[in-house]
Amino acid sequence: MSAPLEETGEQQLPEDVPDGTFGRAQLRLPEHFTPCTPEEQARHLAALSEALSGLAIGDIIRRHTRPGAAHAHQ
Repeated sequence: MSAPLEETGEQQLPEDVPDGTFGRAQLRLPEHFTPCTPEEQARHLAALSEALSGLAIGDIIRRHTRPGAAHAHQ
C-alpha cells in the first residue's frame, strides 16, 4: 500500500475524489435557495406525517380508476 498523499507531498486532483457525481456536474442550489434548519425540517416532517396519516390508498385508487376499467385485484 502506498503512503497517503499528505506524506508524499503529491496533490490530489478533484476528479480523483469521489463525491457521488461521476459523469456529471455536482448539484448546486441556486443562490436564492436556503436550506432548512433542523427545526424547520422537523416542522415540515410533522406536517407531512399528519397529512399522510389519514391517507387511504385503496380509496384514492378507486376514485381515480376509470369507470368500466377491469381490475386485476377484484
